[in-house]
Amino acid sequence: MTLTGCSGAPELTGHWSADDGTGTKVINDAGACRGMFYSGGKPLDIGGGMSCSLSDKKGSNGHYSLVVTQPPNEASYQVEFNGNDSATVYDGSGARLYSMKRL
Repeated sequence: MTLTGCSGAPELTGHWSADDGTGTKVINDAGACRGMFYSGGKPLDIGGGMSCSLSDKKGSNGHYSLVVTQPPNEASYQVEFNGNDSATVYDGSGARLYSMKRL
């Protein structure tokens, strides 16, 4: 898993604005992130560190796999990139959660 575009995957690091009104999502080079954990279709932050890791290859559905961990919680999402600065995030069952644009 990687957060940069070194192996062909678009880069996830940066500041992102989501269309669901939840504020800026932040992912740094080390994998620390903020605002990325969702439960039941809504953002959830229980406090403490949150980390994100993105697969370096697309799955059979054409999406990249994103794993977000905020101990003791962990969730897997699917990310569809539309260029380098726009992406749509889906939950584990394939339902759309939000789209985001790099700031």
